Amino acid sequence: MSTVFLVDFNVLKPDLGLIFWTLVIFLLLYFILARMAWEPIQRALRKRDGEIQTALDEAATARAEMQAKAEENQRLLIEAREERTRIITDAEKQGKEMVAAARNEAREAAQKVATDAKRDIENMRKAAMVDLKKEVGTMAIEIAEKIMQKDLKSDANQEAFVKALVSDLN
Repeated sequence: MSTVFLVDFNVLKPDLGLIFWTLVIFLLLYFILARMAWEPIQRALRKRDGEIQTALDEAATARAEMQAKAEENQRLLIEAREERTRIITDAEKQGKEMVAAARNEAREAAQKVATDAKRDIENMRKAAMVDLKKEVGTMAIEIAEKIMQKDLKSDANQEAFVKALVSDLN
């Protein structure tokens, strides 16, 4: 029986009743869907579109922030390198100054030691000269005393010697 019904069916020449009912069902389904499904679907699509746009905006903001952070990091890195270079330069300068100061101190200390040694040697030489003069003077006095005791044993010699000394003073 179903074969008899489909025998008259032609896709190129549809029956007018079939077109009418297909159109009525389609329009009825279209209005039902328009009232019940399309508005929620469109709302959901608009909401999704808004969420996507918000996400894109947030991504652009995040990208801009990341770019700013990258630039800030680059600037900080450059500043750190400059600071490192300055610190190294200062340290080298201070090191050279400390070495120069140590050399100067060592040179001054060596000069002081040499000056002190020369002064000590000069003082010792002078002390030795004084001791030597004292010894020579003592020896000369002892020799003169022995000579005088020998020559001045007589009173006449003593008187002549005293007169000679007095005349030498005048």
